[in-house]
Formats: sequence, C-alpha cells, structure tokens
Amino acid sequence: MTILLNADGHEHGQWCAAIKTYLPAHDIVQYPYVPDVAAIDYALIWNHPDGDLDNYPNLRAVFSLGSGVDYLDRFLTLPDAPIFRLVDPSMAQDMAHYVLYWTLHYQRAFETYRLQQQRAQWASRSAPRASEFTVSLLGLGAIGSHIAKTLAASGFTVLGWSRSPKALDGVVCRHGEQGLTSVLSEADLLVCCLPLTPKTDGFLDVSILSSLRRGAVVVNVSRGAVMNEADLLSGLDSGHISGAVLDVFSVEPLPAESSLWTHPNIHITPHISGATGPGTAMQIIARQIADFERGILPLYPYSRDV
Repeated sequence: MTILLNADGHEHGQWCAAIKTYLPAHDIVQYPYVPDVAAIDYALIWNHPDGDLDNYPNLRAVFSLGSGVDYLDRFLTLPDAPIFRLVDPSMAQDMAHYVLYWTLHYQRAFETYRLQQQRAQWASRSAPRASEFTVSLLGLGAIGSHIAKTLAASGFTVLGWSRSPKALDGVVCRHGEQGLTSVLSEADLLVCCLPLTPKTDGFLDVSILSSLRRGAVVVNVSRGAVMNEADLLSGLDSGHISGAVLDVFSVEPLPAESSLWTHPNIHITPHISGATGPGTAMQIIARQIADFERGILPLYPYSRDV
C-alpha cells in the first residue's frame, strides 16, 4: 500500500521516519511528486491544495495531520473518501498546560509582579483562591474539553460553552445564546478554543468582548481569524479588557508592523501552544488505519454538517 504525504513542507523527514516506524509495509510518496496516482491508498495531509485529492482513483481515506480543519472547509470539492481529523493527546496536554500557565499568571497576580520588578517595587498583592477565579472556555471539542478538565482538576471554577449541550465532570457546561451571555459575564479569564468556520470568523468582536466582565483577560489558542484584532485593541485601550495572550493570528508570522507586538498588555507567542508531533501522531494514525481496514471508523470524522 502507498501513502501520500503532504505536511505542507513541515518536518517531512520526521514524518517519513515515523511512517516507516509505525507503517513499515507502506510505501511513501511525498507530494507533489506522485509518479502513479492510482497507487495512492491513503493521504496524510495538512494545508493540501484544493482539488488535488480528486486525482487519486483508489484513495481509501484521508487523515488530516491536525485537529484544525479550516483549510478543508475552504475546499470547493471533497474526495470520494472519508476524511478524519487527528486529535493527538500529547498536543492536547501541551495546550492544556499552556492555558494553565497563563491562568496561574493572572490568578496569582504575576503580571502585576512583573511590572513591579521593572520599578524595583516590593509589594505583595492579595490573590483570589483558584476556586474564586472563573475561567470560561468557548468551544468544548476534543481540545477544549481537555483544557477545561485540566483547569477544573487544578481547582479553578470552569465554565464551558458550546453550541449544543455538553457534559464534562467538574465543568459547568452551557450552550446557546443565553449560555454564551452567562459565561462571558462571569469570566475572569476567557479562553477561545473555537474552530475556525464561517460562523466563527471574527467571532470575538466588540459585541462579545464588551460582554466580558470588566478587567477580564482573553487567551486565544484557536485560530487567529476568530479574533477581531482591532476590537481587541480597542477593548484593551479602554481598560475593559486587562490583558490578552495571543498564540494565533490572522496573518502568520505576525507582521513586524502589527500594533499587537508593542501593546503593553498583550503577551505574544508564535503559534506554539500545541504542535503535532510526527512520532505520537503516527502511532495514532497507524492504529486508525489498522482499524479502518477492519471496518472500524476512527473517532473524529470530518464533516461540513457539524
């Protein structure tokens, strides 16, 4: 069997090594050099060109090398083969730790101490207990749910919002328009875990951000286009939002001239909150392919209906 690999040029050497380790009986073809389109059985892709998957007549299944599938949403046509998303537990754990780090940063007033250090100021500050600090999460998919449960296990009050009802141990789950209003108004820190879809493009705009409790902090680990960056800057400048942690941006790399770089109340990281590791990812995909060949469908199918 033959696998088509296109990780958008990222770490192809590591991906090939991982495929050879966990799927040693499979040949590997690296896009765009495909000598025989009829030989391709499975495609492992990320940011793949629209329409190309239609060229493989014997394609059995497609595995996206990440949980985000906004690039698939932009496809004009989809192949006549099922597509599955990758949810890597190690990536989910990294993202949960990232959010936990920044939650502690603001709950324990470490941002205040950072500023005090610049002034050589020695002054202790009172901080709420974790249970008195409310973290609201938008999006309770596989990643968002893991983040929510990690924060709840650390003692924080966690509110989660999704469009449809969800239930998570230790998390107060709300849904719909009324649920959204409540999780925003009660948040000391808001975490965005929403996927980028036509419905969420620019979702975090002035109407959403102004619904937050005054002084709230915003953390975005989803996709940059979910955030209206101009509205965020306005909220920060007015003082309604006290701080922001941004790991994703509408344009990446973030242009040097962006005002986000120099705003005193913004922390920027270069899209590192969680990354797909070829080693752990291929263990998952190898199991999924083995299951698929036995007629067992993987857990996270891609569909434009959801």
